[in-house]
Amino acid sequence: MRSEIELLRSKLLAIGVPENLMHPGLSRLRDVTSTAYINQAWNGLREQASKPENRLSFAWANWTLRDESEDDMPAEELTELRSELDSLEASLQDTEMTPYLRGFIQRQIDVIRNALKLYRVQGVKPIEAALHQVAGAYKIEESLVQAEHAKASEPAKSLLARTGAAIKKTAEIADSLDKIRKAGEGAYALVAGVAPMMLPYVQNLLK
Repeated sequence: MRSEIELLRSKLLAIGVPENLMHPGLSRLRDVTSTAYINQAWNGLREQASKPENRLSFAWANWTLRDESEDDMPAEELTELRSELDSLEASLQDTEMTPYLRGFIQRQIDVIRNALKLYRVQGVKPIEAALHQVAGAYKIEESLVQAEHAKASEPAKSLLARTGAAIKKTAEIADSLDKIRKAGEGAYALVAGVAPMMLPYVQNLLK
């Protein structure tokens, strides 16, 4: 929560919102979520966190960012994506493969997961950036990943294919949100655009 509050504060500062319009709500919620209170019962923090005037800061933020509104990602799709990432990570620990291939897959999982964490505060832009990063990784490391794929076990190949499917699904969902479409090139196109440099199984997923 502290991280998300700080992201919101940074966004507001970047577009010139005065600090005084962020108080007391943002600062109070940031304070009560401090790790200094991790062992304190919620009842002892409730009063500060629930004061009516705290809502004013978020009302100002909502009004200020009104032009950046976009369609919300359906909760069930967001949950499904996060669940699949958790499943991929669990499978990654149980599947034998080279350290390089394990690290490569883990990086893709981490990039998408971090973007989904930021989604509720920053919207779809972090997802778009994550897909840029994923596509770049496939492009830059193509020959090495192909060599690793050629000698990988079937379970490892399957896990790599599942990772590609998760990336594809993330791009499809991101493309359904307004902000990406307004920006021009959709998230799906960002991933599909590097298909010639990707492995065959990823290309098939994008058809």
